[in-house]
Amino acid sequence: MRSVLTPLFYEKVDSMVNDIKDEVKALYEIMKEEKVQELEINSKDYSIFIKRKDRDENNQTIQKKQTIVQDIKEPLVLGETIKTPIAGVFYRSPSPSSPVFINEGDIVDIGKTVCIIEAMKVMNEIKTTFKAKILKVLAENGKPVSSGQDLFEVEKV
Repeated sequence: MRSVLTPLFYEKVDSMVNDIKDEVKALYEIMKEEKVQELEINSKDYSIFIKRKDRDENNQTIQKKQTIVQDIKEPLVLGETIKTPIAGVFYRSPSPSSPVFINEGDIVDIGKTVCIIEAMKVMNEIKTTFKAKILKVLAENGKPVSSGQDLFEVEKV
């Protein structure tokens, strides 16, 4: 039996590919500014290798080693950040009088709640899917965040 792919499917794939292209272009621009010739990023879900052959920006090679696939129910991870999978209000603690879930410098294990995103009056716990050191909190407590927005800068441990 053969599946029929809808135009909506192709639109979603095109959108995903364009997002990946934008990320790679941004990385390449940083490499140019910092005069870095090669950059390799390896993750559990994807790998990216970028090599600048020479200083001529028209002569570049960008190789994608693996397609990025992420289950939307988990926080999205690209590079060294934890992103929110949903739009809502970002909270660092379970209540205003409670201590924050994590602080900068903390090392968190797999499954640790790092924040809450309130969406449509539902409190959604965002948990880590890998062991990491929290380098920086990027979102502001009590403020709205968009789906895919960076919440934390991290370093995998």
